[in-house]
Amino acid sequence: MTRVTRKTVALLAAATAATLTVGGCSATSGGTEPDGGESAGPGDGEIEFWTINLKEGYQAYIEGLIDTYEADHEGVTVTWVDVSDYQQTQTRLISALTSGDIPDVVNVTPFILPLLADNGTVLPIGEITDDVEDIAAEYTEGFWDAGVIDGEPYAVPYYGSGSALLYNKGIFEAAGLDPDQPPTTWAEVFEYARRIHERTGLAGFVHTLDDFNDAGNTADILASQAGVPLLDEDGTAAAFNTPEAVEHVQNYVDGVAAGWISGTSVNGTTLDGAREFAQGQVAMMFNGPWLLRWIEANASAEVVEQIGLAPHPESPTGYANAFLQQFAIPAGSDDPALALDFARYVSGTVIELAAEAPVLPTLKADVEDPAYLELFGADVLTSQPIRFFWPKHPDVAKLLESLRQNLQAALLGEVGVAEALDAAATEWNGLLAD
Repeated sequence: MTRVTRKTVALLAAATAATLTVGGCSATSGGTEPDGGESAGPGDGEIEFWTINLKEGYQAYIEGLIDTYEADHEGVTVTWVDVSDYQQTQTRLISALTSGDIPDVVNVTPFILPLLADNGTVLPIGEITDDVEDIAAEYTEGFWDAGVIDGEPYAVPYYGSGSALLYNKGIFEAAGLDPDQPPTTWAEVFEYARRIHERTGLAGFVHTLDDFNDAGNTADILASQAGVPLLDEDGTAAAFNTPEAVEHVQNYVDGVAAGWISGTSVNGTTLDGAREFAQGQVAMMFNGPWLLRWIEANASAEVVEQIGLAPHPESPTGYANAFLQQFAIPAGSDDPALALDFARYVSGTVIELAAEAPVLPTLKADVEDPAYLELFGADVLTSQPIRFFWPKHPDVAKLLESLRQNLQAALLGEVGVAEALDAAATEWNGLLAD
């Protein structure tokens, strides 16, 4: 369990995991020698490198990283283009392919990668190199697998963010709970939440369904928390409308109705839940340690001093849900081999980033590096193996929106849980059949 103080929280100098990207100017893997030695990668060439929303706040990191790569690869020039958000990345990339002005390395997420792979916008890694197995072996299995679609890898993992338990030790004490013994399972989470509400009148936890396209909390509730697969083994039909899922979601319905789960969970966003936590109105929430920076800026000193950080409650699957930034190589790149080399180089810079923001490296060597393990939040993020639970399907946005709307109806008491899950499954099956 990590101890949180105002000092450590203040050191989290990065924004949310969706906008963090680079973290330094040396590499620990890929086709480069980080200390200026002879490159093992491709030779001369030009690379156009796209990132997502990094120009403001991370310019020095990006430019330093590029300078180092260019110095270690004489004759190579890297041009950096920053795109404002992931939706623009998809639109601009498709437009670039049409115009012929094609970038070489693009920052993507598992949320948009399936569509890009499905329409041939990005290249399978196996079409660029014969060393796919060796490259895959360098990365944490869960992160590498997030980029594998229909058996083909389409992306190099960059950095990830796992979920953790954030809790208010003062509220635990007021409820007669040991603040040094936070819940470790979801059964304990529900038990603690009931007791907290009974003893203090406060909500035990908040966990929002969210209402933006790439929100994965609905998938997390079913696949990670309840341990129910979202799809069947063939990936062609919904598999989440099970008695186990009904039982788990019923806890949310009962908790919202009784007040031991915050009602913000139904219609609010992640930041709405974080705001309640920052105001001391709720005892627990579940998100990455990166959120502590926002909470510190919006909470009183008294609340910040009471924040505890612990591993995410254990999943029946044995894996923690995770989120990820990736690099893909667009079809039509002038030099895919050089682009892949650069992408692998950038993926080896995460320890430097993690010194400022609690993110999770994707390279096995980095995860095990003592220089990483001594950093704030590393013990929590490495406490469980990770897995990407979202469906890797071109219509993932529609799938998750269907799940959100139907779970929301159940939490509002408009329909029963079984009916809500059956309706979502029917909608999923229609989308999967198209």
